[in-house]
Amino acid sequence: MDAKEGDGPSRLLRRRDFLVFGSAGLLSPLFGNLAWAEGLAASAAVAVQPMSVGFIEGSGALGNLRRVPRKIRRPGLQVEGEDNAPLRVVPAASLARGDTSLPGRPLRIRIDGLYPGAALDPKRLRELPQAVDLDVIFPPPHPVLAPNPIRFQAWSFRRAPWDLSAPVSFHFPLEWQVLPEIVLKVRDAAGTVRVLRTKFTLDEEPGRPRLLRGFYVLGLTPGSWRSDVRLDDLARRAPAELFSILISFDPEGEA
Repeated sequence: MDAKEGDGPSRLLRRRDFLVFGSAGLLSPLFGNLAWAEGLAASAAVAVQPMSVGFIEGSGALGNLRRVPRKIRRPGLQVEGEDNAPLRVVPAASLARGDTSLPGRPLRIRIDGLYPGAALDPKRLRELPQAVDLDVIFPPPHPVLAPNPIRFQAWSFRRAPWDLSAPVSFHFPLEWQVLPEIVLKVRDAAGTVRVLRTKFTLDEEPGRPRLLRGFYVLGLTPGSWRSDVRLDDLARRAPAELFSILISFDPEGEA
């Protein structure tokens, strides 16, 4: 699953290569030989649709985002001595605005995988998509030598044979004009292929998710996160149209 249909090896930065070269500090020379393949959907003649993104309200106040907190992993579980007030998912594009203190600080992006837990219930596996690919768009590494954005193959899923990426985290070079952009390619349970795309914003751009510290859910179907949903309700009764990918953003360094 290192390469997708219609993409040559020189056009993509694969997940395992990103992790290996990124940790070794070798990404800059590599980027000069890679080009942005704008047509992730073009080869399959699929129109790109807006991605539906939800924000888990209150998750930005949670202390450690390097793992999924219990309140998000197992919502509704009452624990003595903890704040058991329910969290809820709200449409991320409905938030007032993003956190303008974030630019200029390294942004840790963590992709935890399918959410909620019901998505991995053995009795409901047939409701999952046949395949999902999540790509993160990185800015051009050099304005002259390598002026094209880079698409990083960050996470993927295949239902048959079962192949589920492990959680992954990496840094994104966040600046005012460089904000996270995500592309999902989804082949649903019926075999229909969709390409969903979104770019986060710090302003009040209509239809775009606001960038904050905390956890988000990336809908696998268009329009999935149109209204508020309590996490404990989602845990008890999760319709397949709300199956999503859990992702978090966490700035590092001082504000």
